[in-house]
Amino acid sequence: MLKTNLMRILYCNKYNFRFSGTEAYLFEAMDLMRSQGHEVALFSMADRRGDPTPYDRHFVKHIDFKSPGSTPLTRIRHAAHAIYSVEARKKLCKMIMDFRPDVAHIRNIYHHLSPSILWELKAQCIPVLYHLNDFKLVCPSYNMVSKGRPCEKCMGGKFWNVLTEGCYPGPKGSAWMLAAEAYVHKWLRTYEKCITRFLAPSRFVRDKLIENGWDGNRIEVLHHFQRLSSHVSLDLSAEAPILYFGRLSPEKGIVDLLYAMQRLPDISLLIAGDGPQRTDLEYLSATLHLTNVKFTGHLQGDALDKLVSSARFTVLPSRAYETMGKTILESFARGRAVVASDLGSRRELVQDGKTGLLFRPGDVDQLSQVIAQLYQAPDVAARMGADARDYVRQNHSQESHYLELSRIYSELSQGAKYSYATRPLRVAFIGGRGVVSKYSGIETYYEEAGKHLASRGHEVTVYCRSYFTPPLSKYKGMRLVRLPTIRAKHLETWVHTFLSTLHAMCSHCDIVHFMPRDRRCSHLFRDWPERRPW
Repeated sequence: MLKTNLMRILYCNKYNFRFSGTEAYLFEAMDLMRSQGHEVALFSMADRRGDPTPYDRHFVKHIDFKSPGSTPLTRIRHAAHAIYSVEARKKLCKMIMDFRPDVAHIRNIYHHLSPSILWELKAQCIPVLYHLNDFKLVCPSYNMVSKGRPCEKCMGGKFWNVLTEGCYPGPKGSAWMLAAEAYVHKWLRTYEKCITRFLAPSRFVRDKLIENGWDGNRIEVLHHFQRLSSHVSLDLSAEAPILYFGRLSPEKGIVDLLYAMQRLPDISLLIAGDGPQRTDLEYLSATLHLTNVKFTGHLQGDALDKLVSSARFTVLPSRAYETMGKTILESFARGRAVVASDLGSRRELVQDGKTGLLFRPGDVDQLSQVIAQLYQAPDVAARMGADARDYVRQNHSQESHYLELSRIYSELSQGAKYSYATRPLRVAFIGGRGVVSKYSGIETYYEEAGKHLASRGHEVTVYCRSYFTPPLSKYKGMRLVRLPTIRAKHLETWVHTFLSTLHAMCSHCDIVHFMPRDRRCSHLFRDWPERRPW
């Protein structure tokens, strides 16, 4: 691969282990960038299922939104955390100070990390690449599906429909939280203000965002990359099964697949995966007496590799749009054709009659016919699988993906107003009586030093005593914070320094310059960095 300028890249994702295809891509991308000499780090939620990293101490504490027996107060706290997590923002602040990234790559941050971290990245002048792995920006329940069919009722910011449509399968209170989250960040304009560029995994996703009013000039399309598998079986037995692998949830259309298999008793189906619908699907399979269907549970690595390679072809009957069919690419990489519903991003991958076959979403009759047609023509299925593998080699290689992704990182980093190393400092002066009025050399020093720092673009805050400094919000480019104190000889400096310190601890200062008259105050606050609450 061609070498590019080396960078420090911060990836943000709520899970630190391979929970789904989102994480599978994330860790593969991190490994890819690391292999080319870039420094990468992950900001996430603490979870023992993840591999340890040098930055685990900065991770958000583990939180389980579905924990049984939660009290009403706990649920309220969880809702507040999901909408805007102060903890996550503070943790990220420390992470940034430690890792000093050139660019941030955002994947799945909702609820456990929350969009609050986007504001911290903006405050730190770090360019943000927001990689879309769902439709959350236009649909509070992520997947634009209601009652088993595509739904676009929330388009245009009509997020209240998540309450009336019953599209979210969880508790009603969770649906209220999803609507609140969507409206809060719409009103704050979080994504418009904090995201430098959006990255869509398919043209379909980009088009949907543009339909919803998003600026197409800020959205790039970059398909996922896919490694070619070394397990490619060409000689399959006459009884080779067909395969579904992936998440077992209602929008995936597996119920349609089971009803189709009822009409195809001579064809075996393997279902590899897990999810919230597994128990219901197993019950339906037993009710329909489907002796030709077997559930294998969740598989990964070599076990999944061998299973896909032993299948005649794979089936993806999803009723959802899907941002990008990673299981399609994984099938192609193993030389397997795909039967897929003709909907959303799948049309960009499955070329009907060349790399697989398409059917109308939810049409069980057509699905069963297409499966039978391809199964009874093994030579055609093998040819389609070979074409599919060539398609991945030509269009989804690691090399081309790396060059495009590193180009985007480089453009974001070079286009940033400041790098982390050169961005304006946020300096607070504590200890003097204030500015404007002169009392001693301390006030004169604050005024002169602060004025020069402000003229160079730094953010300067001067803590003033309310009785001493006129009621101004700014003076010579410096922000003035007027706080009260007790006007007594032995308490005035102590009280004002204490209040000023508490105020500064709730701000995001890079440097706090203490110059109290009473040296005992200096000793009290000498451990400032360690005593900050984040």
